[in-house]
Amino acid sequence: MCRLFAWHSGEPLSVAAALGTDLQAFTELSTVHRDGWGIAYADSAEIKLVRDTSPAHESSIYSDLLTQMQTTDAIAHLRWATEELAVCIPNTHPFVKQGPTGDIAFIHNGGVARGKELTDLIDSDYLAELDGETDSEQYFAALLTQLRKSNGDFVAAYQSLVRQFAPIHYTSLNAMILTETELVIVCQHEPENRSPELQPDYYALFWQSINGVTSAWSTGVRPNPNNFEELKNGSLLRVNRKTGDVTNHEIG
Repeated sequence: MCRLFAWHSGEPLSVAAALGTDLQAFTELSTVHRDGWGIAYADSAEIKLVRDTSPAHESSIYSDLLTQMQTTDAIAHLRWATEELAVCIPNTHPFVKQGPTGDIAFIHNGGVARGKELTDLIDSDYLAELDGETDSEQYFAALLTQLRKSNGDFVAAYQSLVRQFAPIHYTSLNAMILTETELVIVCQHEPENRSPELQPDYYALFWQSINGVTSAWSTGVRPNPNNFEELKNGSLLRVNRKTGDVTNHEIG
């Protein structure tokens, strides 16, 4: 269970500038989502990765990064570990792996039942490359498997993946994904499987395009946003990193 934030901008922004007045709210979420944090961001033709197992509000790496790193595209994650999985770097989002069209960075919010039903969806080479023990990384590997079959098309990959995940118990497949060419926001969750300890809108995702910046976020990241939309459950948002064009697609 985690909090997610992502942005695309025509001009490089720091984390602090991308969040603006919501920076404090995002950082304070790490008092609950305190099992590490991470960010993947575009740097020229590369995707770079910074992760820390300390809560963001206690992390000097985080406080330094807020203003020192500037980028046009990034995905950020605050982790709240599920199933008491270890708090360690291999289990900390984002995960960055080589996909069929280049490097892909991935963050996830939700829980997926681990086991043979899940690992059977993963090609053997991706299964062998798993670094940690999280359901999130295994879900990412299953996505990479489908991307290989769809020639890198995220919409086709997710339409197939949602069908394949139907027999597997999960709370949410919500994800934010950064590639060399696009930013992808995935909203796919099962409200009936949400833990009663969580607020009803915990898995809702929101987005906006304003002043040349497109951003997306989990509940609580932006407490009082303006000119925003809720992403429909069962949909996928694609942002073209070159043009800034945004398209919305049905996946489930």
